Amino acid sequence: MFTRFVGLTGCLVTLLAARALADERIAPIAADDFDRLLAAIKPMRGESPWREIPWLTNVTEARRKAIAEDKPIVIFTAADGSPLSRT
Repeated sequence: MFTRFVGLTGCLVTLLAARALADERIAPIAADDFDRLLAAIKPMRGESPWREIPWLTNVTEARRKAIAEDKPIVIFTAADGSPLSRT
């Protein structure tokens, strides 16, 4: 029991120290720089065309739409579960 308490206390002290150091080193973004920085990192229109596709997350709905439009279905999946984190 004492060992667990000491271990938890050590973890808490380490986390608090890391948080204090991070607060000192990272300066906040000035309001006038925010829009410029956002524009620099945000993808421009046409840069990521896959984001402009109206993807469906419901397979049943996608099947109905594909049948109605006579189009194929593309399904993304992952080995460790759903790419939408719905496992």
